Amino acid sequence: MRLIDLHTDWMLQYAGSTTVFDRRLYPGVEARWPQASGYLQATSAAIVSCFRRAVDWDGQADPWSALNALIVRIEAEFPGRVLRDPIDVDRWNDDPDGLTWAVIGVEGFDALIRQESDLDHLADLVRRGVRLFQPAYTATGLLAGSSVEGDDRGLTDLGRLFLERLAALADPNSGPRLIVDLAHLNPSSASDILTWFEADGDRRRRLIPVYSHGAPIHDGFRSPRAITLPNLARLRAMGGTIGFGVTPPFYANADQLRAGIETAAALPFSGRPGYKGIAIGTDFLGVDSTLIGLGNAERVVGWVEAKFSSAAASAILIDNPKRLIEQSIGRGD
Repeated sequence: MRLIDLHTDWMLQYAGSTTVFDRRLYPGVEARWPQASGYLQATSAAIVSCFRRAVDWDGQADPWSALNALIVRIEAEFPGRVLRDPIDVDRWNDDPDGLTWAVIGVEGFDALIRQESDLDHLADLVRRGVRLFQPAYTATGLLAGSSVEGDDRGLTDLGRLFLERLAALADPNSGPRLIVDLAHLNPSSASDILTWFEADGDRRRRLIPVYSHGAPIHDGFRSPRAITLPNLARLRAMGGTIGFGVTPPFYANADQLRAGIETAAALPFSGRPGYKGIAIGTDFLGVDSTLIGLGNAERVVGWVEAKFSSAAASAILIDNPKRLIEQSIGRGD
């Protein structure tokens, strides 16, 4: 099997060698290179994050141009293999053993949306092929409260306008249906966004709620970085997908990771418990360390195949994330 990854900071491997990043702002990134070992051979597709550290965004005279530079670099890294429309999905399906495809995501709009007029840029992002939108990453954002300790804010009025603008840009009939990522939100903000989805069924036809990488809070894991079990239950009830992180700080060992997956599987997905709606978001190159035995994508695939039934492993590694991507592009139920 080849992994379909819900989250990777793939472009960070070039933080020390390209002008897209200032290498002085990413010390130690070279030590993470082993996490990229064999990645393109072990993955069929990945949601590739447009990510900068907060200090990097702070130094950008024009944050939107800085975001464009990241998108251009992703396009150069995956030439002809960015999933934007149903034709791309057909080409991907026709060559399952071919090169890795990418879905473009933006990891945090903290530096990008500072006032209502900034929402006008979202239409350009959709046209460029951005399909995943994560509202917040740090406590400096104006859309929602983040998972940074002490940030207890919920979804803001500007954040609601952000969701409404995305919904207006989506096409529920032929795509795209855009992905709203709850990662890095605090429980209050995540709950507010889920409430926003629950209030109107048409919103769920246009936008897809996802928790792309992280963990559910359970007895072995207490952190604002996690999604609470009540919020996870609500996400799964409406057919949303969770991507399990396979690195610290999400889990201390692989046994905890497996327990977290089983915890999620016990919560009904669209009315039925099981492994639907569960995937992997490696967060590789975005973290300093990995779990023993899960240091790269090939090892993650092998671990899932060894620890779960063949049907469950296929669902986690391929079927569920593929369904999500096809829905977001406009080639799925």
